[in-house]
Amino acid sequence: MTGYDVLIVGAGPAGAAAATLTARAGLSTLVLERAHFPREKVCGDCLNPAAWKILDRLGVTPLIDRLPSAKLRWVEFVDLAGRSIRFDLLDQTRGELGIRRKHFDQALIRHAISMGAEVRFGNPVLRVENGADWKVTTNGETVQAKFLVAADGRNSSVARLLKEYPKTATDRVGLQTHFSAETESHVRLQLRRFGYLGLANIGEGLTNLCLVCRPRDAEQFRQEATEMFGLTSEHRWQSITPLTRPAIQARHANLLYIGDAARVVEPLTGEGIFYALQSGALAAEAILNAKTDPSGLAVLYARRHGQLYRHRLWVNQLARLAVLHPRISNLFLGLLRLNPAPLKYLTSKVVRD
Repeated sequence: MTGYDVLIVGAGPAGAAAATLTARAGLSTLVLERAHFPREKVCGDCLNPAAWKILDRLGVTPLIDRLPSAKLRWVEFVDLAGRSIRFDLLDQTRGELGIRRKHFDQALIRHAISMGAEVRFGNPVLRVENGADWKVTTNGETVQAKFLVAADGRNSSVARLLKEYPKTATDRVGLQTHFSAETESHVRLQLRRFGYLGLANIGEGLTNLCLVCRPRDAEQFRQEATEMFGLTSEHRWQSITPLTRPAIQARHANLLYIGDAARVVEPLTGEGIFYALQSGALAAEAILNAKTDPSGLAVLYARRHGQLYRHRLWVNQLARLAVLHPRISNLFLGLLRLNPAPLKYLTSKVVRD
């Protein structure tokens, strides 16, 4: 049985960030990923300005700078009648970026490999056992590690296998596709009768289109969007649910949940990648600190992870309201057209440095 210091399940931004830092610090690190990279991911494809500090710390910024992308300069909110409010985003050297997850995630995990992490693609986790060390079975092989990090998304296999996955409402679903369009460098968030849609330029002549609605309205909303933007059967749609879910607190020693596996972030906020990177970095710090204080691992991570999300959950509730009660949201947006100060505040929080 092969043994490692750290075993990370999931090679997305959270897992890649944790793997980069633990491997760079000299810990033997294995990442198991069920998919084969590069792969598409349901996401708004927006990189928050706050993420640049973490990317600099990881040492991956030069790689990201070379990827196809689009600098997003303003955000537009559109009500049910088509009336809009526009706000310019902060003019920063490294501002909000539209970037395809297929490229972004590939660059991050390649960087983790260059730091010494071992990554195995096409390896779904089939069994998890907790003893003196963690034992994880995948594709007929069992690997062992002192620390287990679950970075395997909102439907975490690790949480399900350990029976830690919470009861979750599936009152909304997200759908996403890309289409060719010479759109301006901006983000559009538009209320529709079924929920809301988001558009973002991501470079390469492509636009990211996301829809959020109730599951029962998904097919009608997809058809409506297909007609709105002239899409064809060649455009591949992906879907994801749940969009909100209770946070998962690990009940076992030397186990940490990070990224969407820990807490799901509302797509409207555009902060999912930032939170994934930051939680991955926090997990790595907690693991490295555990070398001198093993008992403090869970306490340190839980405290700092909680601080990361504090005062942010109200944004999730606003976005949920936009889907479940679009007419109320439309009235709210109309009032904001008369007094845009609260919406400017929201924009400054969502797209902050």
